[in-house]
Amino acid sequence: MKSWIGRRVIKTGLAVFITALLCHLIKLPPTFAVITAIVTTEPTAADSFKKGMIRLPAAALGATFAIAVDFLIGQNALTYALVAMLTIIVCSKLKFDTGTLVATLTAVAMIPGTTDHALFDFSIRISGTSIGIIVSTFVNFLILPPKFGPILVKKIDALYAKTATNFSSIIESHFLDDTKDRTHYYRHLHEEITTAYQLTKFQHDEWQYRRSSEFERRSFGYLQKKLDYLHLTLFHIGKICHLRLNQSLSQNDQAIIRNTIESFCKIYKDHYHQITTSHFTNIEKIKQLQKQQKKHDLFLAQICHELLSLHEVTTELAQITTDERRFSMQETSYPTYIFKKQVLYD
Repeated sequence: MKSWIGRRVIKTGLAVFITALLCHLIKLPPTFAVITAIVTTEPTAADSFKKGMIRLPAAALGATFAIAVDFLIGQNALTYALVAMLTIIVCSKLKFDTGTLVATLTAVAMIPGTTDHALFDFSIRISGTSIGIIVSTFVNFLILPPKFGPILVKKIDALYAKTATNFSSIIESHFLDDTKDRTHYYRHLHEEITTAYQLTKFQHDEWQYRRSSEFERRSFGYLQKKLDYLHLTLFHIGKICHLRLNQSLSQNDQAIIRNTIESFCKIYKDHYHQITTSHFTNIEKIKQLQKQQKKHDLFLAQICHELLSLHEVTTELAQITTDERRFSMQETSYPTYIFKKQVLYD
């Protein structure tokens, strides 16, 4: 059930229930309020507060346009189009971008129920919309605060595992002399990294309104570093994607490169990013292979250069992981979700 019903689903359902209940108690139409409560539930309390301050005046603008256009030309197809267009244009000009959707929904949904009592209609619709925004904001702040740490850890581990899988596919594509575009192997990973960075931003925004310990902030700093190193890793893998196989490779040369990349992949798939002795042995072979290349524009010279650069990035990643893990073992208050527990055997 946990995979089906998440925190945001529960908060949205609760916000809708409270909004509808309040509207029934004070005899207000619940439709506008409920729609607003659904579309204004945000990932963080910070976003709810910031966007709520914009959505209230934006909704008032939308309601004003609905009443004005209905009064001038009546209720027809053109009315809906003009109200929607005017609301979007004015919200854009006033930089109410986050409130445009709520304002447009409020304005368009208000047209069918408009009567001759314009001020009464305006107050009813704005009251309902305001209740939806306020309730969703407070539910988001008070109920089930988001926990981005465990989500981010899983996300980063998955990204490193995907990077390892794609890295192997890229080198095999080179050896098979496949002319297809290789950039798709890492292009979507860049998009997912952007999403992961967004999660770190969400957590920092959340800390503006909630207490956080020194260890929580330190652990997120470590996770951000892991994302930075992943970004550097993809930079070098991207350069390898764009290499051109302009020389024939012996079976021995292919084996050295393939073994080196396999050792990189094992490091990326390891939660602790531990570097084994065999990896250093493979790197030494790459260095020897690079020294044998007389022309720097050949495939072997270029891929050896990128693999050595990648080794430096990976070594730093392994070092910060080791340091952080050692620190976490010394501090009992350190978040337990950062490093997986290992089973110890006698």
